[in-house]
Amino acid sequence: MGQIQLQNSFKGYFNTLGHNINWSLLTLSIDVHFILKDDYLFQQGGVADRLYLLSSGLVRYVSVSGEGKEFTQSFVKGPRIIGSTKSMVTKSNALFGIQALESSVVLSYPWETFYSQMRHDKSFLEFYVALLERIFIEKEERESAFMKHSAERRYLDFCAAYPELKNTIQQQQIASYIGITPVALSRIRQKLKFDR
Repeated sequence: MGQIQLQNSFKGYFNTLGHNINWSLLTLSIDVHFILKDDYLFQQGGVADRLYLLSSGLVRYVSVSGEGKEFTQSFVKGPRIIGSTKSMVTKSNALFGIQALESSVVLSYPWETFYSQMRHDKSFLEFYVALLERIFIEKEERESAFMKHSAERRYLDFCAAYPELKNTIQQQQIASYIGITPVALSRIRQKLKFDR
């Protein structure tokens, strides 16, 4: 796919969400990142000051504790905006990394320049507000599930949201995503198999 086609796919993602954005304001060239399975788009502790669109593929947000314990914060399928809002806006270190779970194509623009050009367009600002609202809603729902739902229910919710992943990714990644140990996840899977 050529540069113009990739740029059009980036714009198309925004446009399919119902916003008539004035793209003539954007004069930047798009950057393309081909991320192989298990490689990182960026690492925890690095600066990720770009607006990223996962054009195709599957990634996970992963953070590592001071003791070296790994946590999966979320899974994302393309097409979808990804990245660290904190790092992008403040140019500070990202609190997590983004790892490809399959070969993925990511498109990006440097956020500061992109935003300085696009902030004059009302439709873009409406899109940006809607995007942030969606992120906040998803975070609220995830926090609520951790406080109110059992580990088994969180696993079943994971299976409903990502049916193609339950048997294709490492069990440790699933366990850390739903907040339990791999041993506890194994017990839940055995129980569910027995209950059927």
